[in-house]
Amino acid sequence: MTGDGPRREGAIVTGEVIRVPEDSYRFGTGILTLYVTEILSRGPFEGAEWVELRGRELTPDGTLRPRERYAFVRVDRATVVTVPAR
Repeated sequence: MTGDGPRREGAIVTGEVIRVPEDSYRFGTGILTLYVTEILSRGPFEGAEWVELRGRELTPDGTLRPRERYAFVRVDRATVVTVPAR
């Protein structure tokens, strides 16, 4: 996976794979790499734009984990990543 750069505010969309540092999402530990399946809401929180979303985590080798998960993500800290074709 390679990073394509930070997102502009409000730009996370379904179908993207995003990577978010541990200090920029709730709830979990470590860097989050997520295939976004649904945007639930957007809005300000702690002085920044955040988005509530659902998706499926990717393992380091690019495999999708089977369970869907929820995350609350700071938009300006999310980076879109490209997952190589397998």
